[in-house]
Amino acid sequence: MNYSWILDSGGAGRGAWQGGVIYEFMRWCRENGSLPLITMGASAGGYAAADVATGTEETVIKGWACWGRPGTPRFGSLRSGGIGGFRNHLHASVYYVMEERELAGVFQQDPSKKLLVFTTRARRKDLKPFEAADRLRFFLKSATRKLPKALKYLPKNYTEDPVIFATNLPGGLRSEFIRPLTRENYHAVIEASCLVPLAMGFPFLPEDLNQGSYAGDRASVFLDGGYALKMPMRLFEDDARFKRLSAWASADKTLIFCCDPKGLLWESSARLRCLNNLPSVAEALRTNRLLIISPDHKIEAGFLCTDHDTTMRTFRGGQEQAQRLLRSENVRRFFEI
Repeated sequence: MNYSWILDSGGAGRGAWQGGVIYEFMRWCRENGSLPLITMGASAGGYAAADVATGTEETVIKGWACWGRPGTPRFGSLRSGGIGGFRNHLHASVYYVMEERELAGVFQQDPSKKLLVFTTRARRKDLKPFEAADRLRFFLKSATRKLPKALKYLPKNYTEDPVIFATNLPGGLRSEFIRPLTRENYHAVIEASCLVPLAMGFPFLPEDLNQGSYAGDRASVFLDGGYALKMPMRLFEDDARFKRLSAWASADKTLIFCCDPKGLLWESSARLRCLNNLPSVAEALRTNRLLIISPDHKIEAGFLCTDHDTTMRTFRGGQEQAQRLLRSENVRRFFEI
């Protein structure tokens, strides 16, 4: 049986809950021979997907056990640290967690394994440089994402495209919107996938991601994948740019670790379209080819949490929920046990 895992975005707080859940699921699935061959996600979920792709749950605990802890090694030169120095925490964590052993787990294993990390390529429609006011607008868009549609801040003068980076990507699938994820751009792509402008400093430029030149990259920046894509189902079905990628990354069964407490599958972080009632999603749920896991308790840690103790309590809450789930009939039936 071939499994795919989709990891939802949710910031540091719900990311810590998700980390606890996937730690227990990875341990159980490794022991039962059902680890996923395909993992994908945006933002904190992109980072989590990279954790899963290393093939060991020790990568997950390595990351969260050091999150917010003083003394985590620093690597390279940093841009603006954002609110409360959050960017520095993120940058240090990505490089500390994804060392040579973890890279080997991603890039030297079964070539049929696939990791897809979602980013958003944003640019002004007038092609002027992305400046401080633009970063503020994207921050406000993120900050108002949970409000009713009439109250959301949705700036109109931007183009936002999903750009997906994938390991073991066949040459025939490569395009402006589907690019190779390599050892050389791995850390930067993960960090870019998590990056909310202003809150986490300046976005990435195309050259920061070690890519060739594409016409659409002119005057663009790369930032949090959730702006353009959190959940890929409808885009994979309807968007001609990604249909072949969808077939390449398909699996017999899909497990979604959803950070929304109601289990709602939002297509993007703007929360304009919910995908739960999409016919293909409803059918996959009915036929036991799709399982959605979401929080069953209030998440203590906040979106930009860097407090180590709060983070670890949130992580342990995720572990405890996962342990309950792994004993449940619903999860056992999904894994056909």
